Amino acid sequence: MFNPIKYFTKPKSEYVRILRIKASQFFSFPFRIGKTFFLNMYIAYLPDSYARKGGHGEFPELFKRFTQENTLNNSGDIARVWFFILNIKQVLSEDVQGDIAEVGVWRGNTAAILAHYAKESNKKAYFFDTYEGFDARDLTGIDQHKKVAFGNTTLDTVRSVVGRDNDAYELVKGYFPQVVTETHRNRQYAIVSLDVDLYEPTKAGLDFFYERMPIGGVFFIHDYLSKHWSGVKEAVDEFCARTGERVVVMPDKCGSVLIRRAR
Repeated sequence: MFNPIKYFTKPKSEYVRILRIKASQFFSFPFRIGKTFFLNMYIAYLPDSYARKGGHGEFPELFKRFTQENTLNNSGDIARVWFFILNIKQVLSEDVQGDIAEVGVWRGNTAAILAHYAKESNKKAYFFDTYEGFDARDLTGIDQHKKVAFGNTTLDTVRSVVGRDNDAYELVKGYFPQVVTETHRNRQYAIVSLDVDLYEPTKAGLDFFYERMPIGGVFFIHDYLSKHWSGVKEAVDEFCARTGERVVVMPDKCGSVLIRRAR
């Protein structure tokens, strides 16, 4: 049995370190909250650049929006928030030309992050979604047994999460890519998030934005290694085989990947 008292005579930095380790081990055991089952939850460090050096002052507000209207699922997915923040800022620091887009917005949690940096960098962010859940036309092939989901959102919900005072984004409602206009076709895109769960819209998003993405642009793709949305992985693997691009796997909750255009 762990006895914290015997560590209190050690130097402060040492016993704090030990207590943190023991706490992370404690929280790694499975436990239940209501009907939801959590496995392998750990206490983790925030990046030193934020916690020790005072950088990324936007994090608290972005994390608030990331968890708004989706607290249970997103509040523990800290890795995904930093995955977005750090890579977006890297692309912006390199002055990769182009706007920002997301296909698969749901309630706007990652769109809020994208919209923040769109406004900060004088870019435009386009957020494509039916805002009514999956379109039945996409429930074919590898996804034929999936059911319509994620209809529990509204345009007003998304605006409340993303920010009503942010004029840098546009909500584009309809079936992608049919809803795409000439304005969308004639732009470049430096940062694109795809969170559509299914094969057909993932493929459509990769095909549309890749040819409009300059070298150095980035795709954020959710659920690649979730083992639930296998259509995402199939579409991404086919895309990489065709283009020669490669994924970088991220250790977030649902196995996101990043593709940074190199060809």
